[in-house]
Amino acid sequence: MAEAFLNLDEGVIAPPVSVRATGRWSLLVGAAAAVGIWVAPTRPLFLVAWVAFFVWLCVRASVARPGRSARIPVLPMVVGLLTTVLAAWNTPAQPLAALGAAVAGGLLPFHLWMEDLRRRLQWQEFLLLLLCQPGVAWLHRFVVENPTSLKGSLGSGVMVLFVASALLQSGLGLVRREPARALSAITFSQSCLLMAGAFAGHMGWESARVLLIATVAGSFVLLTIAGLLKDTYGVDQLASDNGLADVAPDLHRLFIAMGWLFVGLPGGLAFFAEDLLFHALLEHSTAATIGFLFATGLNGIVFYRVYASLFCGPTRPELRDLPSSAPSRRWRVALLTAVTVLVILGGIAPALFV
Repeated sequence: MAEAFLNLDEGVIAPPVSVRATGRWSLLVGAAAAVGIWVAPTRPLFLVAWVAFFVWLCVRASVARPGRSARIPVLPMVVGLLTTVLAAWNTPAQPLAALGAAVAGGLLPFHLWMEDLRRRLQWQEFLLLLLCQPGVAWLHRFVVENPTSLKGSLGSGVMVLFVASALLQSGLGLVRREPARALSAITFSQSCLLMAGAFAGHMGWESARVLLIATVAGSFVLLTIAGLLKDTYGVDQLASDNGLADVAPDLHRLFIAMGWLFVGLPGGLAFFAEDLLFHALLEHSTAATIGFLFATGLNGIVFYRVYASLFCGPTRPELRDLPSSAPSRRWRVALLTAVTVLVILGGIAPALFV
């Protein structure tokens, strides 16, 4: 974990240093496998991409915690193989299809392996996992090829369970102290909601895919900012005296703008997608609709809690003397700004993504 420390003898404040840097080539390998999951034209290639992605995750997790690598990192591989085998079948039975969706989407209790990976991976690596959304990719391929297999009472039951998992993740976000964990909880909550949309008919799945774009864009911006704050200022805990608005105004503006758009503030792509998803769920399940409203509301509260604990309040003296600008940071801020503008354009002209 990155830490900031003060050299009292020399009076020099050293910037935080990552214990285990993430190699650029390693990230490129993971990114290539993640892209393959989404664009693989055939089932065998999809299976290869899925296995390659989870092998990469397990290797990186083993490097992070070699003392425990023999036991827990095997679980993601088992999950990945199970869901891809189900996806490779031509006409899987509905119970197996529902099970595959639950496992792939991280439905309670299958979310536990995601949480284990979060603890083991660097924030850049875990961000790639969130951006890939392998469970949604699996469900997308299955729904497109088997549009009627998830209908009926079993599908409605799984839909309600996904909404319940979204509520659980939102609740976890309220109690987590680390910014990345709280933001990841919002991302998982949004992912569960869009997985529920797959069981809410054609309009539900169309709106869920639009919400996927907003979720990926929002989590990319917010978690990248959280990672930059950790690497630059050593801030890895929510506290009332972080007060980074004054020392990092560029990240502050981006964080608050994308955060409110991410949780469904009018004007962004997520607001349009959540409005469509609300009406689709309303036609299928009152319980799922009520849970959806509570989950989106809680996500807004979680975001505000994270924002206030990172950027509001007084600034600790040791944070004011740390470097606030670097060439690498400037191009990252430019990229994050472009993604935020894209989400706003999606809210103004959602037809670009529908």
